[in-house]
Formats: sequence, structure tokens, C-alpha cells
Amino acid sequence: MQLPPLLALRFFEATARWLSVKLAAEELCVTPGAVSQQLRKLEDFLGCPLFERLPRGLALTPAGREYQATCQEALAMIARATAKLTQTQRQTIVVSCTPQFAAQWLVPRLQGFMQESPTIDVHVSTTLRMVDLHTEEVHFAIRHGLGRYPGLRAETLMEGDYIAVCSPELIQPRTSMTAADIQSHLLLHDEGRKDWRLWLDAQGLSQVDSSGGVVFVDSNAAIEAALAGLGYALVRRGLVETELAAGRLLSVQATALHLPMAYYLVYLPETLADPTMARFREWVMAL
Repeated sequence: MQLPPLLALRFFEATARWLSVKLAAEELCVTPGAVSQQLRKLEDFLGCPLFERLPRGLALTPAGREYQATCQEALAMIARATAKLTQTQRQTIVVSCTPQFAAQWLVPRLQGFMQESPTIDVHVSTTLRMVDLHTEEVHFAIRHGLGRYPGLRAETLMEGDYIAVCSPELIQPRTSMTAADIQSHLLLHDEGRKDWRLWLDAQGLSQVDSSGGVVFVDSNAAIEAALAGLGYALVRRGLVETELAAGRLLSVQATALHLPMAYYLVYLPETLADPTMARFREWVMAL
């Protein structure tokens, strides 16, 4: 069996992924010179160039692209076999998301997954920072955006449909309300303040002042204020499904506002090679 230098393979895979000797060296905790030396050793062994050295960086040659795909698959198989032999009885999944999304949506639903998979722990890492799934020990990230994340898979978790909600106590003795009933001074805003203007315009209520009301640091605080009967919150439907089903919030009878931004489940393509990760992905996408 003729095998290339195995250390050089690891260095090649990292460099091909980053297309940068410097970034590969940082990931591997070695010097750029050590990475370059291993790349030359591998290319000499194979007898063909794997990279084009360009003025502004690296590019894979056709042979390099083909070799990268094979190496990634082989290293993933080794990682899975290693995990199978070394794993403890319990396994851990790390999910990164914002504190607001964790509190409003993910954590209240996690009990269902824990009951279905009692030997799996889910660690929710809350941060406003966009984690690097290539270098940090995070399996999944839930991101708010347009779903464009090069090198990663992104699946729509919650689309951007906004509805206006309020507590039943706010409109007593009525049991329902329309957009025309909304009062400007009772609007509950998150920090952006722009969504109410878009929603009112969509309802044909351009004359209504959208600047009134209270501004909160995030949508979670606005929802809590709405539950307390302090005003009307404009939120994604998916974030308040539980409160709507329980009757603790009412949805204003109006057309939902659709915005292009959505919540996405984001992960590396090779993540789902692990059956535990695949199980979590299947569960969360079915919610």
C-alpha cells in the first residue's frame, strides 16, 4: 500500500480549505514555513502541483480540487472511526445562537429532543458573535441573514413573516382586533425601529405614526412587554407560536409582513456524517 506522508495530508487539507498558508498554519498551531514544507513534500511525492501560487493567494489546480475532496472524505471517515472507539456513553452537540433566539425559541423546545435522545447532551452557546465553524468546537449555528455562507450548508429554519400581537387584556372586552385599531403610542419596538413602519405601510396605514411607543434592546423584551399587556409587539410568528396557542397573546387580524431575512441552521457539510448530528438536524428542521 503506497501512502503519502500523512502529516502532509493534514496540512494540505487545511490549506486547501482556507486557500491560505497563513490561516492553515494558525489552525494547526505551526509556522507558515512548516506548512509550506509539508505541501512541497506532498507535491514532490505525487509528482504534480496541487496549488497555483498567485500574487494574492492560492488556488487549487484541477488535480488539487480532486485530491482535496478525497482527502476530506478520508479524514472524515478516520474522525468518525476514532469517535466511535473513543466516545463515552454520552455525546454532546454544541449549538451557537443569540441569547434572544435561545430564550424565545430553541431552549423551550429542547426538552422534546432530550426525551427522544436521553444519551445526548445539547450545549447551547449564546453569543452575538458569528462563530467560525471551521475552527471552533461548535457543530451547528443558528444565524439570522440571507442564507449565504460560503463553504457551509444553510437550511431555512424560520422565515421572515412578521405579525402584530398583543395580550388579550389590552383589548378587553373585545376578543379580536384589526390593524386599524392599533394605537401609535402603544407600539413596542426592538432596537431597529423600522419594522413597524414597513408593517403599517403593508396594511395601507401610511398615515399612522410609527415613531411612538417604547423601544427595547431586543425582540425578547418586546414580547415580554406585550405579554404584560403594555402594547403591541411586531414579531416573527415562529417565536410566539406557544403563546398564541395558549391564548396568552392574540394575533392582530392583518396581512403578515414578509422580509427576506430569515433564521438558518448552518453547519459544515461533513457534520452530518455523524449519526448523532444528523439526528439533531432532522429533529430541529421538523419543528
